[in-house]
Amino acid sequence: MTAAWIRHPLFLPLAAGLLLRLAAATFGAGYLMHDDHFLVVEVAASWADGEDYNNWLPWNQGTDPEVHPANFAYVGSQYLLFELFQSVGPQSPSNQALVLRLLHALYSMSTVLLGYLLTRALVPNKRTAAVTVAWLLAAGGLWPLLSVHQLVEMVCIPPLMVAFWALAKNRAPSNTDMVLAGIGIGVATGLRYQCGLVGIGLVPVMLAQRQLKALIAIGTTALATFALMQAPDLYVWGRPFVQLRGYIEYNATHAGNYPTGPWYQYILTLLGLLVPPVSLMLLWGAFHRRQAPQTWWRVAVPVLCFLAFHSAFINKQERFILPVVPALMALGYAGWALWSQQSKWWSRHRMLERGAWATFWAISLVLTVFTVPYSGKHTRVAAMDFLYQNGAKDYAMVQVDSGAMPPQFYSGIWKYPHIDNRRDVREDPAAVASRWCANPPEYILFQGGRRLGEAVGEYKTAMPGLRYVTTIKPSRIDRWLHELNPINSVERIMVYATEEALPCP
Repeated sequence: MTAAWIRHPLFLPLAAGLLLRLAAATFGAGYLMHDDHFLVVEVAASWADGEDYNNWLPWNQGTDPEVHPANFAYVGSQYLLFELFQSVGPQSPSNQALVLRLLHALYSMSTVLLGYLLTRALVPNKRTAAVTVAWLLAAGGLWPLLSVHQLVEMVCIPPLMVAFWALAKNRAPSNTDMVLAGIGIGVATGLRYQCGLVGIGLVPVMLAQRQLKALIAIGTTALATFALMQAPDLYVWGRPFVQLRGYIEYNATHAGNYPTGPWYQYILTLLGLLVPPVSLMLLWGAFHRRQAPQTWWRVAVPVLCFLAFHSAFINKQERFILPVVPALMALGYAGWALWSQQSKWWSRHRMLERGAWATFWAISLVLTVFTVPYSGKHTRVAAMDFLYQNGAKDYAMVQVDSGAMPPQFYSGIWKYPHIDNRRDVREDPAAVASRWCANPPEYILFQGGRRLGEAVGEYKTAMPGLRYVTTIKPSRIDRWLHELNPINSVERIMVYATEEALPCP
């Protein structure tokens, strides 16, 4: 039986995907974006330590608490993991983060399997197409890197893929199909509210296909599952769906404060994320079909509904569309396999098609080499880990050219540091340091770039006893990302020990 499984064509993409994800989890540390750390890891770890670093919980806010514009479900699951760490280990923040990445790596492998199953359901007579989709999700482009970090947009993918697979399996959904589809949509929406758009997009399809009974069953199951996922609101706020309302209200009034762009921005994002020139082939394959079976539209229309909403919404961050991309890839390759088989032009130009795929895998290989060992926001994480390794209890930050938030989780210090924001006001260093004497910092972290040396010099003049310890430099990839998009700030951090240098009595 074991030998038969090894001979299965799905074995190699699963094995390759697992190895790449384990490598990315082991050798690539840090975090990719603000949200995957500060709205997940930082929050959950602080709760497990008896803190609430961003005052999310209402009992830490005073008499008039405000709802935090996020979702408890995923953060709560990570909180339970950190509670487990408290009991059985690991204890150091960096090792806890490693275990989180390894668990996410294992969990994400379900996406590879479900991509295979979905493609098999869409085109049952094309097994090789399903295997190719498995390879795409296992080793293509940025998927290994994205899979191991705490992005809720990635975490909601497996239940959403379960729903798509259940919807595509049979022309007349069985009772099992309806339950799986409802649970999948409910869990995904409970993790990431926008996944509810998939359910909305499914409504006209099922009505047009005269599947009212199935629609009611799926909808009822999805709503019940979603309500269960949001049950923590009853404990935290004493009433249901508080976080959902807070999320909607916040985005209705603050969406313009985040990156915006033209309506076609996500088309460009997809073309890049799916890696050209194959990305063009996949998008054509997903949406060109006219004479498609009913099961096809149960996937294609909800995916299109999801993408259309985000294209119309003002807040356009690349990760927002990730939840439906694996389903889009399954649709795209299945559709392309049918198209290229029937097209007389492509039947005469197979070398061109093979060349496109060769280009895709060459680019994917380069991306893998550079991204699998990528340690995101290396400078900030390494500086905080330095504090933890040296047992620091208090520290100060002098922000010169950069004001990035310190990822306090890695330091083990939940008390917010002393800050000298020299980007806005340049005070006398001795006067600033004198205000720190109630809780003297053991280290001063100078954070910046071009004017970093100037700030260090002024502090050393005012406090000659400062002792240089180390300089933490940004990784090469962080520097490249900054060159590509300056919004990805980078900085050096110079660490000085205060010892007896502070002007304290």
